Amino acid sequence: MKRVLDCLLLTLIAVAPSLAAAQVAVVQSLKGGKPSEEDKTPTVKLVLHAAAEPRPALKYQLLPPIVDRRPGNAAVLYGKVTAEQLPFFTDREGLEKIVKWIDMPLEELPKDGLGFARLQDLERAARCEYCDWQLPIREEKFYEILLPEVGQTRQFGRMLAVKARLHIAQGNFDEAVHTLQTGYALARHVGEGQTLINALVGIAITGIMSKQVETFVQQPGAPNLYWALTNLPDPLVDMRPGLEAEWAMIYLSYPELRDLDKKDYSPEQWRDRLNKLTGALLSFADGAPKIGSELITTALAMKGYPLAKQGLIEEGYKPAEIEAMPVPKVILLYTMRTYEELRDDIFKWFAVPYPQALAGMEKAQAGLKDGLRREVIPFASILLPALQAAHRADARGRRTIAVLRVVEAVRLYGAAHEGNLPEKLSDITEVPVPNDPTTGNPFIYGRTGTTAILESPGGEQHGLRYQITFAPKGK
Repeated sequence: MKRVLDCLLLTLIAVAPSLAAAQVAVVQSLKGGKPSEEDKTPTVKLVLHAAAEPRPALKYQLLPPIVDRRPGNAAVLYGKVTAEQLPFFTDREGLEKIVKWIDMPLEELPKDGLGFARLQDLERAARCEYCDWQLPIREEKFYEILLPEVGQTRQFGRMLAVKARLHIAQGNFDEAVHTLQTGYALARHVGEGQTLINALVGIAITGIMSKQVETFVQQPGAPNLYWALTNLPDPLVDMRPGLEAEWAMIYLSYPELRDLDKKDYSPEQWRDRLNKLTGALLSFADGAPKIGSELITTALAMKGYPLAKQGLIEEGYKPAEIEAMPVPKVILLYTMRTYEELRDDIFKWFAVPYPQALAGMEKAQAGLKDGLRREVIPFASILLPALQAAHRADARGRRTIAVLRVVEAVRLYGAAHEGNLPEKLSDITEVPVPNDPTTGNPFIYGRTGTTAILESPGGEQHGLRYQITFAPKGK
């Protein structure tokens, strides 16, 4: 499968619970404000036990502390896990068990645990100082880099989730935290790769581990993890390495197309480069005519030359200067300028907090559709549509941590107020209560009697809703 389609598919997997749901998620947008009556966000019931701040406050940490970290490249050890346990990772039945156990009630988990899978190397890898996936960027076409090791890390995350659940079921909270450290460090390491796929899979692993925190905080005697969650980097998975490479992906694949206005090629060389770019386009466009790139180039030149010529004049070129250029040069100059403009109109919004960027991103996305009429060679229209989903995934990944901080703040409040829920979030004065990263506003919260609803808007695919109660005393 072509790399661009792999990227889109993994984007969908990372931002939605199923492929069918994800296909809906890509075309929806997260809206602020209170959910409508039609909102079908599933409700997750949390039965909490009040828990005060641990002493010392940072006793629990969700990333390996510096005293436990070691020199070395984590990617080497992650590869070692796969190499040593290849029979397990090719055992479909075993992998299906892992998926089943993640959602299984704690009391039904197998007592023998994960005896068939060794996780020591995962724990060692997570405690390495850095992770360099050594992707062949600038050595191979960026579009064609294969990432099987990244897909494998999702299985690592699931295995660690099951191990954490086993410790939680046994009431072994210190060991559960140790395993959560390994999982969150794995997510962060995966995100250090220079592709958006790395970032999105890292965010997905973050979600897998955070579901176990959700289980952890509901157990009697479980320590409060407010400061452990607060102490995590925000965001835990940094999308910048992937965004930087994806922003430059054409030039990483075809460096000769960079700074075309400074190049002095012969007419034949300009034509060869245009044919090369057109051939690359055909390799990504499913359903493209099965004919040579030269014929496609000729057709594009006949149709697109007037548009390209006028576009360059509007950019400041003199008409006589353009007339003197070979036609392929005019097409290429215009194509790359238009691509860069449409690309940057989307990428620039990643530097802005998601709630502020949403309208601008949607406008840029609409401009991308209009770009089909502006582009002679539609690279932007083909390569850029998944970016809005990636931005949304980033925001929801941050929300995953933030909402757990709110839950733990509620447990702190309960410990200081005889096991009662706060009437409103502003009543919690013991610790700062984070806002919802997807809206920039406080999480929606309301209490009725002994039950509270904590939610974030967004509908069935993007929303989040917790129904919170405190367990009766003594249970």
